[in-house]
Amino acid sequence: MDFLPRRLGENYKVKLGLFILALLLWFLVVTQRRHEHSFNIPIELAGLKPDKIIVTEVPAEAEVKFQAQGRELLRMQFTDQPHLRIDLSSISHFYTFHLHPDMVIIPGGFDAEVLDIISPDSIEIILGDRLELKLPVSLQVDAQPAAGYTFLRDFRISPQKVLVIGPRSKIVRLNSIKTEAAELKGVKRNTELQLNLKVPYIQGVEIVPSQVKVLIEVERLGERSIKRVPLKVRNIPRGRKVVIDPLSVDVEVSGGMSAISGLEADSISAWANFREYDITRGGRAPVHVDTPGRVNVEKITPAEVRLIVRRE
Repeated sequence: MDFLPRRLGENYKVKLGLFILALLLWFLVVTQRRHEHSFNIPIELAGLKPDKIIVTEVPAEAEVKFQAQGRELLRMQFTDQPHLRIDLSSISHFYTFHLHPDMVIIPGGFDAEVLDIISPDSIEIILGDRLELKLPVSLQVDAQPAAGYTFLRDFRISPQKVLVIGPRSKIVRLNSIKTEAAELKGVKRNTELQLNLKVPYIQGVEIVPSQVKVLIEVERLGERSIKRVPLKVRNIPRGRKVVIDPLSVDVEVSGGMSAISGLEADSISAWANFREYDITRGGRAPVHVDTPGRVNVEKITPAEVRLIVRRE
């Protein structure tokens, strides 16, 4: 039963060499003959005026039938590829180009003939006025810091504006360019994102650059008590003089450590609004506090003060 396998295994190197030689001879004969064959070649648009832009969708390739030696056809498909060239220099608005073999550019040194343009048979080109516009980037990021942490400042986008190139009639309606959506939960450390920009669905639009960097800065939360913050009264009517009792308040704040560590009493604005003065409640008014940056007010002591109103 093992007679045939054993015979096949004898002199296998010689047999393999003969098989490869036969294959090469067959390949040589086939590639020397002239054949007809169709394949896709790229479409090249040339001569577009600097102030114009293409607003129609143009196919990237055309199917073309060639006649040439087999080896020439192989070279044209895999090395020196022909292309179909459409000259736009003579049009300003729109034109329908009917494709014909003379539009096909074959690299020098090829003995090949273009027999037919199989598909498409024509291409409609519509042009619009070209416009370049700088537009702000709209960040689409949903980020939440981890417990005990806070964001140091607003997220930093680089660049903040991008160049949008496209047909004037379309891009003048745009107000901003959005990033792709991103979601981050439990952020504990500084994070840098690289986000793609969402290209509006407008033919011919280009965005430069196509990506932006986003820096998210995070730090630990802290708390601090600021003593004896001086009080002021706002919206005092003419002819009135107001005395505050007490003259200052204590304010407990929270926020990033770098934001609260340098806070002093004069860094915070504490005030009462005369319009909230309530004589039925002993002439008391609530205290309001304005803090810089991302500093939160946790507690004000006292939360209300007495306003003593006198005529001037």
